[in-house]
Amino acid sequence: MNDDELDPNDLPRTPNIADAIFEDLRNQILKGQLKPGERLIGERELATTYGTNRNTLREAVRKLEQARLVSVRHGRGVTVSDFRKTGTLELAAPFLKSGPDMRELVRMLEDILVPRVLLIAYATRLAARRAEPDDIQRLNELSDLLITAFEAKDAKVVAKGFHRWLDALVDAGHSTTVRWIANPFLQALRDLLDRLPMLWILEPSFPEHLRKVVAAVEAGDEEASERATQEYYERVDSQLLALLRRTVAGAGDAGNR
Repeated sequence: MNDDELDPNDLPRTPNIADAIFEDLRNQILKGQLKPGERLIGERELATTYGTNRNTLREAVRKLEQARLVSVRHGRGVTVSDFRKTGTLELAAPFLKSGPDMRELVRMLEDILVPRVLLIAYATRLAARRAEPDDIQRLNELSDLLITAFEAKDAKVVAKGFHRWLDALVDAGHSTTVRWIANPFLQALRDLLDRLPMLWILEPSFPEHLRKVVAAVEAGDEEASERATQEYYERVDSQLLALLRRTVAGAGDAGNR
């Protein structure tokens, strides 16, 4: 081979192919189709299965290793890890989206709700402390749109719009650390609502909650912003947990028929 010739394995990898392989293998692991301690088939065979080259496959495996879903050992190949012990919060969103056991998903959601409230309450305090005029304007604009959708009883629009509102609230705190922590929490909740849209609750106090939080942020009142957040989520989460438990009970009854 001349110096000017390219080896196919040296060609740039196609990121979307590696991502697709990573996501497929991740889903198999999270669904229990690939179990802890199980070894993946050989690299060459796996590359053939996915119709790709070995470099692209290695990129996908590296992503699995970074997600702590597999361990790679020289001479031992790729072994599936016990993600319930090795994983991080970044797995919450894909697990809530693809996990097969509804009861486990409910337990996981219950465990997410409390720290989620603490996180959002802290985000409101930071917003009250650091928000700039543009941040407050965006929160007001999104609040107006949400209240209009709420009054029209459009739960789907409210659910999607509220995620944008929460993102704007986190942004108003101008904290990279809180943003990094908030992302997996908020993504997990988005994915759960995509899977179970009936869980979105049109709580009657929602418009008042939006107005209270934005008014407190605009006034720079950290305590009032945090209090408004905690009071609202106490009401919503009690209803949400009751609904989740009924959903699980219904699924159990259906499975026993």
